[in-house]
Amino acid sequence: MRSNEPAKKKSMPLFFRYLKEKRKTLILWLLWTLIQGVVFLLYRCSLEPLVYASVLCLGIGLVFLLTGFFRWNSRMKELSLLSVQLDEKVLPLPVPHTAAEESYQSLLRSLSLTRMEERRAQEQKISEMLDFYTLWVHQIKTPIAAMRLLLQSDEKNALASPLQGELTRIEGYAEMVLSYLRLQSETTDYLFKKVELDPLIRGTIRRFARLFIGGRLSVSFEGTGLLVVTDEKWISIVLEQVISNAVKYTPPGGTVSITAAAAGDHTLSIADTGIGIRPEDLPRVFERGYTGFNGHDEHHSSGLGLYLCRTIMSGLGGTIDIESAPGKGTTVNLTFPERMEGYE
Repeated sequence: MRSNEPAKKKSMPLFFRYLKEKRKTLILWLLWTLIQGVVFLLYRCSLEPLVYASVLCLGIGLVFLLTGFFRWNSRMKELSLLSVQLDEKVLPLPVPHTAAEESYQSLLRSLSLTRMEERRAQEQKISEMLDFYTLWVHQIKTPIAAMRLLLQSDEKNALASPLQGELTRIEGYAEMVLSYLRLQSETTDYLFKKVELDPLIRGTIRRFARLFIGGRLSVSFEGTGLLVVTDEKWISIVLEQVISNAVKYTPPGGTVSITAAAAGDHTLSIADTGIGIRPEDLPRVFERGYTGFNGHDEHHSSGLGLYLCRTIMSGLGGTIDIESAPGKGTTVNLTFPERMEGYE
């Protein structure tokens, strides 16, 4: 008996909903019976035939009512199943029983076709935009490389070193645009494998060497020994964004430290002695386009760097979190999954 109670509780509200939809028919039947009863009384006729006919009609009506409910309930289940198939090109709609249902299904098919066309156009637009910016990034690297060679040939110039640092920033911003567009597409090119983080960290430090020198910053990195399962290209983008932010917001004489957490923990910590982040800004630093107080002070801040880092880390199966306080620096923790299937 107890096993049937949930089914009864679930079906009863549906039955009342069905009765509500059929209320006009039920009200019409009651009015018809009432009018007949009034007419029989006015003509002083016996009510026995009326009661007998009403009982017969009530019995037949209940049979039709219950049969209709079971059909209605079956169609409701079909519609519920359709709700999880909205991404299919053609929805397997049930056979319409009325002209109104046929009109609604025709309208639904038109809306579905329109949605498919809009989605296809949006995908085409994103694909074309990605192709354009991919070409743009590769093209802009040519004049950047040319300018870097010119500056290297004139290293005696006092502006050579600062300009090379700014060129590094330009390269970073160009790569940020490309990474952002790639993340907006429905498919990604993640290629998971076991990766040693230390060579990637050293490569990032070398890339930003001019910025460290120009900002008179020191780097504390003695190797982490971390071996994680991740995508080498995408995690390099995260490292570049985090280290770039550390350099940007650390005043001259400061330090950027890159360490691993306790043994056995797959967490990389990148800490700086910079200006820190205000408590009211800290919960929102990963929002797209949010720059906060420091971002408003630094007019070249885009508000995309940390958003990209969080999105990439999520796609890689890891997490990113920040600990910071104004005037006490910032620590960014990158935590990687401890194990992944096929990479034990």
